[in-house]
Amino acid sequence: MRTQSTTILAVSAALLVGFGGVAHGQIASLQAGVTPLEYESEFEVGARFSPHGHAGLEFSIDIYPKYIMTGTLVGVADASFAANVQLGPVAIEPRVGGSLLGVVGTGGVVDADGWSGGVGIVLTIDSRTVLRADYTYRRLVVGEGDEAYPFPSLTAGFVIHH
Repeated sequence: MRTQSTTILAVSAALLVGFGGVAHGQIASLQAGVTPLEYESEFEVGARFSPHGHAGLEFSIDIYPKYIMTGTLVGVADASFAANVQLGPVAIEPRVGGSLLGVVGTGGVVDADGWSGGVGIVLTIDSRTVLRADYTYRRLVVGEGDEAYPFPSLTAGFVIHH
């Protein structure tokens, strides 16, 4: 099951990055934020590609730069079905889909997959200034067990293509 969901997420990500990031009507954003864990919060940076003015596929990928110094790459990717509801200068983007947390280091590769849901708020200030804020709630299965753990994140960023 884990290999199948990982493959589906990877193929969706490749399609969205290859085609969705430059497609007409996509919003491409750079983002930074935090993932609150039990005793601390982890800083994250990444990118999001979401539909603009309609429903469609969305892809988000973030890495945790703190771990790069230790020779480890830690990141999370979400592939979701999202809608974009424009309300004047503000757009609301609810979404639901799959998530994958990956850790690649000298000890090998570890992954955790599951589902996610969230909402984004996109604020158009003027033709050159568009800001966004997103909350994503994830439930990820770690290891071989069936228990899913929460892995939320809160990000803010700016739109680079609207």
